Amino acid sequence: MKKTGKKQNRKRIPAVFTRKMSEKSVILFSFLLLTLFFLSVAMLRINNAKGEEYTVKVLSQRSYRNVVLPYKRGDIIDRNGVTLATSIKVYNLILDPKLILSEEKFLDPTLDALNECFGYDKEQLTTLIHDNSKRSYLIYQKQLSYEQIKDFLEISEDTEKHPYVKGVTFESEYERKYPFSTLASSLIGFTVAGNVGNWGIEEQYNDTLNGIDGREYGYVNNDNIMEKIIKNPTDGNNVISTLDFNIQTIIEKYIAQWKEQYTPKHIGVIVMDPNNGEILGMAGDTTYDLNNPRDLAPFYSQEEIDAMTDAQKIEKLNEIWRNYCISDTFEPGSTFKAFTVATALEQGLVGKDATFICDGGEQYPGQYVKCHKTGGHGTITLANSLAYSCNDVMMQISVLEGQELFFNYQKKFGFGSRTGIDLPGEASAAALLFQPENMTPLNLASCSFGQCFNVTMIQLAAGFCSLINGGYYYEPHIISQIVKPNGSIVKNIKGEVIKQTVTKENSDYIKTGLRECVEIGTGKSAAVNGYIVSGKTGTAQKLTVDPEKYILSFIGFAPYEKPEIVCYVLVDDPVDPDQSSSITGTLFSSIMGEVLPYVNAKKDGPKPEPEPDTDPAAQPEPSTEPTSEPTSGENETTTPSNIGEEERANRNIETETTAVPVSP
Repeated sequence: MKKTGKKQNRKRIPAVFTRKMSEKSVILFSFLLLTLFFLSVAMLRINNAKGEEYTVKVLSQRSYRNVVLPYKRGDIIDRNGVTLATSIKVYNLILDPKLILSEEKFLDPTLDALNECFGYDKEQLTTLIHDNSKRSYLIYQKQLSYEQIKDFLEISEDTEKHPYVKGVTFESEYERKYPFSTLASSLIGFTVAGNVGNWGIEEQYNDTLNGIDGREYGYVNNDNIMEKIIKNPTDGNNVISTLDFNIQTIIEKYIAQWKEQYTPKHIGVIVMDPNNGEILGMAGDTTYDLNNPRDLAPFYSQEEIDAMTDAQKIEKLNEIWRNYCISDTFEPGSTFKAFTVATALEQGLVGKDATFICDGGEQYPGQYVKCHKTGGHGTITLANSLAYSCNDVMMQISVLEGQELFFNYQKKFGFGSRTGIDLPGEASAAALLFQPENMTPLNLASCSFGQCFNVTMIQLAAGFCSLINGGYYYEPHIISQIVKPNGSIVKNIKGEVIKQTVTKENSDYIKTGLRECVEIGTGKSAAVNGYIVSGKTGTAQKLTVDPEKYILSFIGFAPYEKPEIVCYVLVDDPVDPDQSSSITGTLFSSIMGEVLPYVNAKKDGPKPEPEPDTDPAAQPEPSTEPTSEPTSGENETTTPSNIGEEERANRNIETETTAVPVSP
């Protein structure tokens, strides 16, 4: 039999074509996947960057409330937990005139409650509300405390007794407060609008102290139900400073006494730990109220203030706000002699058993530079040269060092460069050092005993710490920790050794000379009962201002074997006929006499005889030594004919032209 039916013809699709179609599908599918991926990434980025902004725009099309939830700026705390700066929550009273007037029954009860709780005038409020009838947000009073608003909150929340009190809300914010007003003002600084720090720790650690605002959205959905979206604020971190509240209080107490007694142009004091660079206390003689930093009234009369332009007021305020101890420069005077000796020891130019002959001065081409003891100290040791503050020995040593080596060691000890202290406004004084190629032998001689170049207090204090702690130069700092609001540690800031300036052996020898300075030399007035105090007096003649004006200073430490505290005091141009460095010695003694027992420093010395007089009003005892031939060094005798001999001789060059340039 034959099979019937049509035979169906089927065309076979080439394999190559099928393969091409599959490849196109895969490519298309992959392209779509990549497109979706990149769109998703882009949307996530937009949402992270501007999601909140777009949310506000969307909600602005509907009935909603948008409230900023402010963060709390972090506290500034001393090393023992004393709060030096904090932020207190306050409240702004907000009126909603549109809501208050939306029903007649709301107005009077709301006005009565405001009058009862705050004493606001009802007639004035009525006029204000009607004048702003279309507004839903009107700030009526700022920065109310919780105590001031709590009675009204009780009324408004009691809807059974007071159902018609409407249209009054409170927005919270934070107000910066300084519990101790003027204490450590140049170190702490203050804030301006927007939580922006100005000066001090507030400026230096502004980003650390600041947080991130939160936000609360409330809107009515399609079912007429109020829905809320809350993004909580992130509070700022707290900073723990190295400052000690009690040491700072001691410093400022004695600065105030010396300022009243001697009315100097400036007083500066730094107290620090030489073993880690921590600033325990620092102050100048100008303090201001951190809670009202723009108040010029304590410094100028109302007539003077009224006569100032806005620019002049800003200039005067910046002078008040600046930190003298890190921002102002001056010639260090004889406190620098320890660095001159250290340089020579480090380079092996002199030995520890070296002796020198001081015959009263050194001759330079056409000029003779005197030692402050014009008759000469005779034969003295290297340590004696520090104790007696001998200019002649320093000039002899400077010849051995030469200009280039002297300059290089100035830089090594930190002069001419910023120390890196974590405070704004530090000056470097770089332009006020002689470059080797510009330094004449006469310039070098003057520089060797601390004239002819400028430093800042923090530069000299940091360098001095390295001289007496074994040679380790620490970067000075004022913050030790950064912690979160919950107390967890974000960062520990420890003393960082930047370099070694001298060997331990040479450091110990320098300490010997500084000890002799207080025991037998020019620093006797700096002694403290029960402690071996060591240090160096300093005077710098302000030749470019007035040859009869001086900057007096003393820098020292205790205890002797293991120094725990370094204190540097400076008095610029005291109104005192003697201009004696005992002014700064007794200031140092008064401060250290309280600081050393407070920090429980180890007592290592007998009671000095005679006991130093720490009364700033006390006058120096007349010397029994001949006034024409002082037996030791800087202001060793204090009779009128010999007061300030070193100050007058440091730049006393016997020619018609006695000026030595302060800077190149």
